[in-house]
Amino acid sequence: MIQTILIALLAVAAGTSLAFGLRGAARRVLSRARERARSLAQDAESKAQIRLQEAELEVEEKKAAAEAQFEAQTRKKRQELQQLDERLKEQERNLGRKVQLLAQKQQELDERDARLKGREAAASEREREAQALIQERRQRLEKLAGLGAQQARRELVKEIEGEARQEAAQIVRRLEEEAREEAVGRSRRLAAEAIQRLPTSAWVDNVVTVVKLPNEEMKGRIIGREGRNIRALEMATGVDLIVDETPQAIVLSSFDPFRRAVARTAIERLIEDGRIHPARIEEVVERSRGEVEQGLETAGEGAAFELGITGLPPRLARLLGKLKYRVVMGYNLLDHSLAVARLGHQMATLLGAHAEVVKRSGLLHEIGQVEEGEGASAHPLLVSAELAARSGEDARVVLAIRSLHEGGPELSVEGVLLKAAERAVVARPGERDDNLDVFIQRLGHLEEIAASFSGVGKAYAMRSGKEVRVIVEAGSATDSDAIWLSKDITARIQKEVEYPGTVRISVIRQTRAVDYAR
Repeated sequence: MIQTILIALLAVAAGTSLAFGLRGAARRVLSRARERARSLAQDAESKAQIRLQEAELEVEEKKAAAEAQFEAQTRKKRQELQQLDERLKEQERNLGRKVQLLAQKQQELDERDARLKGREAAASEREREAQALIQERRQRLEKLAGLGAQQARRELVKEIEGEARQEAAQIVRRLEEEAREEAVGRSRRLAAEAIQRLPTSAWVDNVVTVVKLPNEEMKGRIIGREGRNIRALEMATGVDLIVDETPQAIVLSSFDPFRRAVARTAIERLIEDGRIHPARIEEVVERSRGEVEQGLETAGEGAAFELGITGLPPRLARLLGKLKYRVVMGYNLLDHSLAVARLGHQMATLLGAHAEVVKRSGLLHEIGQVEEGEGASAHPLLVSAELAARSGEDARVVLAIRSLHEGGPELSVEGVLLKAAERAVVARPGERDDNLDVFIQRLGHLEEIAASFSGVGKAYAMRSGKEVRVIVEAGSATDSDAIWLSKDITARIQKEVEYPGTVRISVIRQTRAVDYAR
């Protein structure tokens, strides 16, 4: 009995242990299954992420390829449009020359027709006079038939004397006309020959300057982080810096040649130095402005040396250097003065006049345009003559310059030749650009209006007149004053200036604190 109970107890214990063992095995299998499922889910998720990234990269590559293709097509179209525009401009210039030539030929034909008509009228008049003389002679012969021999002789001598005087007057009149025509033709030949001896060059001054760069990396350094360097250059020089796809070059745009020269010199100094940041830019710009101003006298002496003129007074040489950075009617005043001096010198040499006087007066006749001292409010030509007289120039040079003024004296051959050379140079096709002159005057007027307000340090017309940047001295105005200043400048520009589109007025007020640690 007891054994039976023990066997039953052992069987129950064995079954219980077996049940617990099966439950543990099932738990382990379930745990491994869960881990396997989790691992599979993670692998699937990572593969999905990788596939998604690959798809995004593929999309980006296709997008970049499409953008590159679009930019290449756009660049090609732009080049084609530029070439087409150049061909159109060339055709316009050719048409203009043809129209001018036709107008000149028509004028010559009209003049020839007028001369022929005049000669026909003169011939008709002479024929009538001849008929009248024949009739008168017939009447006198009929009258003489009834007179005595002595009386008839006196009447015949008187008649012959009158006819001789009339014939002499006609000969004198014909000689005068021939001499006048010969003088006109000879003067035209002399002027044409003098013009042919001049070197052909483009005298029209542009409003842009191209600065060459050593490499493309330098272009990025000039732009600076987020464009801070290019903004500092524009603020310091008042010149628009245009950075486009042109390789190893940037473009400076401004209506003021002096500002462009300062900006070009400053950029070249910064490229040589290698340190390009806003503080260094302002320092180099100020130094470059001083260098350009100091080089004015050298530029004037160089222009005089081109004509073979030496010993020019320093003041006149400096004024000539200023003409290099002054544009009127679209042409550079220094190049214009050199052209007038050369043409006048050639004409005077051919005519046997005082060529040196004409050459010096042609070189100095525009210096009154850049004189800013006392008496600058008078007419520039009169100011030029006065400056030449004060500097010890020959009285004939002063008289020739003064004769250019409207209503001025023309008491010398040199003055007449100088005036003819001036008119010939100004009348040259492409010499004057009235539209550009109006544009430059409008930009100058915008800057004058902005600079006339108190507290304004500098004022620059930028973006082809679409923006006026006004730099206010921090100590003379507050931030609220700057806001009202922009409104006042805007109101005055709207009242006094005619302009297309809109003009943006940007008033800038900056406060800087500088200290040195020692």
